[in-house]
Amino acid sequence: MNFRKIRYASVMLFLSVVCLSSCGEDRSIAYREQTGLDRWIDSLMRVNYYWYTEMPSTKKLNYFTAPAAFLKTLIYNSETVSYVTDLTATDYSYGFKYKLYSVSDTTYAAQVLYVLPNSPASEAGLSRGKWITTVEGDSITSKNKTILDEDDALEIGLATYSDGKLVAAGKSSLPATRVVANEPVLYHTTLTQAAKKVGYLVYNNFANGTDDAYNKELIALSNEFSGVSEFVLDLRYAQGEGDLENVQLLGSILAPSTALGKTCCTLKYNDKQNPQTVTKTFLSSISGGTNLNLEKLYVLVSGETSAAAELLINSLKPYMTVVLVGAKTAGKPYGTTPYVNEAYQWSVNPVTHMYYNANDKADYTSGFAVDYAAAESLSTLATFQEFGNTGELLLSTALKLIE
Repeated sequence: MNFRKIRYASVMLFLSVVCLSSCGEDRSIAYREQTGLDRWIDSLMRVNYYWYTEMPSTKKLNYFTAPAAFLKTLIYNSETVSYVTDLTATDYSYGFKYKLYSVSDTTYAAQVLYVLPNSPASEAGLSRGKWITTVEGDSITSKNKTILDEDDALEIGLATYSDGKLVAAGKSSLPATRVVANEPVLYHTTLTQAAKKVGYLVYNNFANGTDDAYNKELIALSNEFSGVSEFVLDLRYAQGEGDLENVQLLGSILAPSTALGKTCCTLKYNDKQNPQTVTKTFLSSISGGTNLNLEKLYVLVSGETSAAAELLINSLKPYMTVVLVGAKTAGKPYGTTPYVNEAYQWSVNPVTHMYYNANDKADYTSGFAVDYAAAESLSTLATFQEFGNTGELLLSTALKLIE
């Protein structure tokens, strides 16, 4: 045995202990605090993430990265469904959705697509079809075009579209952002087309609501739509995940009565999970509501239609004719599961499963192609109308098909 080597090793061990105790122990604890959240995200993903086998080696990861940026280093093929949430942050909004159009070489105008009730935008008098041309007296340019996504109260210049051009329509004060309820039902009515009674529902997101308030609203609406022979479901702005119970309920209202109690969708997880598959069914009956017993459904869609909205479409396809009108959907047959870290007050919501319908199909990763194209664009501004207007581009296309 080489005594000198043993003595050298002992000295190095002593120095390591001294270093940790004198100048490194606190730093080690600090590092654990700084890297703990990322390490938790990483370890959780390696068990629950649908594509866990595609995750990079831990040796290639930087655990000092901010959570959202760190998640991007873990995900498979740049998917955009998984996300993290800071639970201490408050989600404020002006309560409207808009689309920017280039109106000159240097300026833009924001077209209002919809406005949520009881929001700063509704108080400012905004409504679908109005235009915002200036903010704080300045034109909207590439340098400030995200200003309508910020928080402050703003003075906005309004315009309307007439005879192929924007016409100034005064100014308005847009109050500062605040918490706004993102209510699913944007609009609903019953129309008559070729002596047929047609239900029309603009559905914005799939949520149960507090104390199932939104599901209760859907159930009440099903009774209002009782007796319709045709139905147009407007999902063009319905993006992102929602509550599966809400998908099941809306599907149970719209589907043929023969589909009730049968498979709505099957959730398939990675091979580390037990069970690896879970099947959800349409409701056998709708307590307090009505099944419309439709044979055909017209669905208005766009490139923003995704996730829960696509799940509903896919789940109904085995049981009825689903006619898609608009533009190709986003293509997200995936579901996430939230995991909360109480210590850090963050949650990670990784893709944990894929949704398959009763025919075992989930073949829309590239989106659902439409049966009839009708996309909102600069060339179709003349047909951009309020929801329910029979001259509105997508709705009128569906009504002509019904006729």
